[in-house]
Amino acid sequence: MKEELKLPLEHALREWASATPFRFSRVDNLSQADIRISFFRGYHGDGQPFGSKDAGLAHTFAPPDGRVHFDAAQKWSSKGEKDAYDVQTVGLHELGHALGLGHTRILKAVMYPMVLEGERKRFA
Repeated sequence: MKEELKLPLEHALREWASATPFRFSRVDNLSQADIRISFFRGYHGDGQPFGSKDAGLAHTFAPPDGRVHFDAAQKWSSKGEKDAYDVQTVGLHELGHALGLGHTRILKAVMYPMVLEGERKRFA
């Protein structure tokens, strides 16, 4: 994972921690992690390859699995670039799935199933 993407994903975890009773901490041993965030291109062994128009920007496996996969071929940003996807916004959404949440029909909500390039969503 690129270093500049780590901090906004940590911010996304902090947002969930402030809005829920969940607490998050980094672990050294990956086998001890409840949530594992990774970036992949194309086929990456989980049966949900990136690269097709239907593949999406990221996908998450619901609890207790906890895998969160981002498409590394997408242009990701932590600085609000209009031609890139905001990694914190998508991170908030995917972490919601990792916590067991589904989609909503509320357009401005973090758990709405679509996001546009340059769009930023945060908790109020």
